[in-house]
Amino acid sequence: MSGPPTFDAPPVVAEIADLFSGVWQVGYVANDLDAAMALARDELGFEHCVEVPTDTATVLDADGNVVPWTARIAMAGRGGLIAEIIEPVSGEVDFYRRYLPPDGGPGLRLHHLATQVPLGDEAWEAVAAVLARSGLRFDLTVLIPDRVRAGYVDTSAQFGHWLEICQLQPADVDFFRSLVEAAPG
Repeated sequence: MSGPPTFDAPPVVAEIADLFSGVWQVGYVANDLDAAMALARDELGFEHCVEVPTDTATVLDADGNVVPWTARIAMAGRGGLIAEIIEPVSGEVDFYRRYLPPDGGPGLRLHHLATQVPLGDEAWEAVAAVLARSGLRFDLTVLIPDRVRAGYVDTSAQFGHWLEICQLQPADVDFFRSLVEAAPG
């Protein structure tokens, strides 16, 4: 199978460090998704870069309250890892905006590493307990039906970037594998 090994066997998380063995995606932010996608294709070699729908997403804050959130997102694959490009649009998106290129240009800036964990509430709560032992939490959680539960964790003080902890549904894994398979290299 194509894609990162974590697609076949997401790691069980007992410590924060275990999250790094499940990294499957690098997330970037950009001021303009169309310009960033062109940059990714034309200058960086991500020939197969596609915008993905976000209209079915529900976003929860750390207390479980639904918050407004609009973002445009593109995905690209090459050689295994997935690159995500996010253009924050409105709502609860300041955690993206603080990483944007300050000149307003189309450049990409690192925002997060995404890691995969096993499916299910029990695994999710186990990760939440590991985070809590380190004074961390799911600051925002993105729910996209039949695709993903993704918890954003502010680790900028520890690592200089956020972590996105994902439970990927089979349809999402298949989609990401197809991105890798469609890319040359």
